[in-house]
Amino acid sequence: MKKILISIVILFAAIVTMAYLYFSRLNKDQNITDMGLHAAAASSGFIFSFQNDKGVTDILKEQQLFEEILGADKYKLLTTLKKHLFNLPGVSQALDQQKVYISFVAGNKQEIDFLCSTQLGNQENMKQLFASLQRGKIQVQTTKEISRLVLPDSTVFYLGLKQNLAILSHSEQQVQAALTKDTEKKADKFISYIQENNRFTKNSLAQLYIDFNHVPELLKNIIAGKLNGELAVLNRQNAFASLSYNFSRDKVLLTGTTIVNDQNSYYNLFSSLQSKKISIQNILPANTSSYTIFAIDAYAPWREKLNGWFLSQQEDKKISKRISDINAGYHLNLDDLFPKYFKDQFITFQLSTSEKIGAISLTNGDKMMQLLLDLSEDYNEHIKTFKEADLLYVYFGLPFSNFKKPYYTIIDNYMIFANNVGTLESFLNSYTNNHLLISNPAYISASNQLPESSNLIFYIDHHNSATIFQKHIFLPYYNHFLAEKGLKKYESFTCQLSGDKGKFQTNILINKQPDVLQKDSLAL
Repeated sequence: MKKILISIVILFAAIVTMAYLYFSRLNKDQNITDMGLHAAAASSGFIFSFQNDKGVTDILKEQQLFEEILGADKYKLLTTLKKHLFNLPGVSQALDQQKVYISFVAGNKQEIDFLCSTQLGNQENMKQLFASLQRGKIQVQTTKEISRLVLPDSTVFYLGLKQNLAILSHSEQQVQAALTKDTEKKADKFISYIQENNRFTKNSLAQLYIDFNHVPELLKNIIAGKLNGELAVLNRQNAFASLSYNFSRDKVLLTGTTIVNDQNSYYNLFSSLQSKKISIQNILPANTSSYTIFAIDAYAPWREKLNGWFLSQQEDKKISKRISDINAGYHLNLDDLFPKYFKDQFITFQLSTSEKIGAISLTNGDKMMQLLLDLSEDYNEHIKTFKEADLLYVYFGLPFSNFKKPYYTIIDNYMIFANNVGTLESFLNSYTNNHLLISNPAYISASNQLPESSNLIFYIDHHNSATIFQKHIFLPYYNHFLAEKGLKKYESFTCQLSGDKGKFQTNILINKQPDVLQKDSLAL
């Protein structure tokens, strides 16, 4: 009996030891596999990823869209890498089937640098790599962990090697910074998110991963000043996105998911809602430069979420007192107005003249107009102004925080409001004369490529935003924005989010002019 017990104990100890060794090796292998990802995520929050497979790289090479979006200089650097380095037999073999991550980081003097990070299979691959560089007539000068590579066309790159990690960039500073960062601990939440979503993107051509926490750091080299207007959504957002790239010759379409990590974020109020068919964009003037649409499936339960958001902002008591004071002062119940007659959508938008406007959809505009008589003063027959401040903020929150006591009008079951009466008069002129954005063929083309229903939409019109961009982005990027071989033919940017049990199903469309419009413009 004693011998049996001893045998069982020894057997159990052997099993535990073997399991420990196995999982330790598994974790070690996993860390090696993820070294390229760790380096990319530690350096940037904007990462493009693809499998280093000949079929994939050949397809990506055919994408003229990449050259137009990245710009000729950056695209030339990437194609030079492909031609003179990645195509070398030894390099190709060393990186075969490995994940390649291209991360974009803020450089010096309003520059955007890029890092290519991946991992070599083993030490033998490293020997093959340097032997292949010599055969490919690439000059190599090595100092510690960094090698200076001079390609046959005289282009200079820097290669950093650390264990199995390989980092390549046109910037020595960026390679040095990436090698010295603690890549195994930094950005671990972002890395876990990427690894989790990798299970669902194995069949996609390429992926784009975004950590919105670091987007402002990247944009500071593009945009002068603060992220205002419709771009304010990119400012200090604790959110991640995992998007798959869909091959196309005439547009950039990314699909995937977005998760807002900050439970107190205003945008999280929409992450569990049922998506709605969007129609409020039908009122937008033809010169709309950008807009943000919000859609709610049912106001009453959403209002409870909004009250929770006010609590997180420590404004709950202020909001309650504001409603109570207005109710007492005018002998009415505000909850019989906006909550009762609001339909399902509201919007903020900016015109090409930089003027900002807001609107909400109503179930009965005429009734709403009557109920607001005591709270309003007449400006003219069609336009009124609120006597009390923050009425819109109280019932809809963040998007209307800057509309304190706006001028407003109600037409066709929409309330439209602006801080300047001239802005509202300009809107009415466009609306009554049917000068609308939905009459633009390019806008129709972009809309037809996306689902009709969602909860959040962020839109930027290329042509109508040109004057605004000229004031807010640095000259090299503005020139690229207008360049024939740059972004000139791109009509719009649309980001569409649909609630899905706490996250968002996401579609991002960067749309070019329809072919027929391009031919017409050339004819002119």
